Amino acid sequence: MIYCRRCVMPATRPGLVLDSEGICSACRWHDQKRGIDWAARRQELLAIAAWAREAVDGPWHCVVGVSGGKDSTWQAMYVRDQLGLNPLLVQFTASDGTELGRRNIENLVRLGFTLVSTQPNPRIARQLCRKSFFTYGNIVKYAEHALFAIPFRTAIEYGIPLVFFGENPALEAGDRNTGTPGWDATGIRFNNTLGGQGIDIWLGDGIEERDLLPYMFPSNEEMTAWGGKGVFMGYYLDWAGWENAVFAMQHGLECIDADPRDIGIPYRHNSLDSNHGGIVNSMLKHVKLGFGHTTEFTSYDVRDGRLTRPEAIRLVKELDGRCHPRFVRDYCAWIGIDEAQFWEVAERFRGAMWQKDLADGARLIDPLWEQEPFDQATTLDTLLARIDPRRRFERAA
Repeated sequence: MIYCRRCVMPATRPGLVLDSEGICSACRWHDQKRGIDWAARRQELLAIAAWAREAVDGPWHCVVGVSGGKDSTWQAMYVRDQLGLNPLLVQFTASDGTELGRRNIENLVRLGFTLVSTQPNPRIARQLCRKSFFTYGNIVKYAEHALFAIPFRTAIEYGIPLVFFGENPALEAGDRNTGTPGWDATGIRFNNTLGGQGIDIWLGDGIEERDLLPYMFPSNEEMTAWGGKGVFMGYYLDWAGWENAVFAMQHGLECIDADPRDIGIPYRHNSLDSNHGGIVNSMLKHVKLGFGHTTEFTSYDVRDGRLTRPEAIRLVKELDGRCHPRFVRDYCAWIGIDEAQFWEVAERFRGAMWQKDLADGARLIDPLWEQEPFDQATTLDTLLARIDPRRRFERAA
């Protein structure tokens, strides 16, 4: 496998570009951010906020898409307390959501916000989740359609001129560039997961077009008639998801009570609202592309200086792709299959970066920890503690 020479992200990430020096596009964006005049960018954002206040004819100036997680808390409070806007929080509620996610979204509302929550028909959601898995080996593809479509649909319905999202994945994570300006969230429908927002792929098996409205991004005609803006806040502000987690915990966010060895994720402040979408899908990404959430998050840690590259490689080697069988069992029960069928489907999507003809399973071909030295002296728990934002929160408390 070929990896970025600075972080630990492999070239198998869809849309990621490695330049002539072997540095990935996400790391290059991190470099570029150091030269950005963030004070000037903030003034641009304040101008957008002023425009929204003038344009609105109703109680809410903007929509903020939320899940109840770390970024949601920071976004909502920044929009209200720093930009002076009255936001309507809009949530897509997954039918397979967790009790932890419910408590966190209730905590966000208690901070003084109005929330509109949309939960599409769970029978249809289950069918779409099943089709996502069987067709794409990605159990959240269907849900990400609703995650981004519903805030825009709500804004259009209520006559709200502005929709806020957090980071732009085309910049922060090296996702496929949508071809739209870095601030413009309307182009999210063209990113790797949403793939143009067509609906034909979901029809059939008892699903009709009328069932898919919550998953359909507004048409070009609807967007033009609306005349509003979709904005990635991370374009205008020096985005730091790890710092957002510290902020959110200070304002009541609860973290997942699970061992990183069971969930394949080094953070306990991620994947709070759905075990399936976070934990199981991270493992499936590892099967398909040779990396999962540990690779993704430790790459942020390397860029921000919380981990060295050898330390990040150690965490990737130890954690990436892990998923306790109880999470797979729960997902199988949700979509109505058995575990043998789950693994049969998962194996169909196993990528070419795996050696598959082994008696004890499969192994990555030439992974990063076989290409260069990695940290073997520091304990795993020490590395995990170093990147846990709860440490700073607890010290502050």
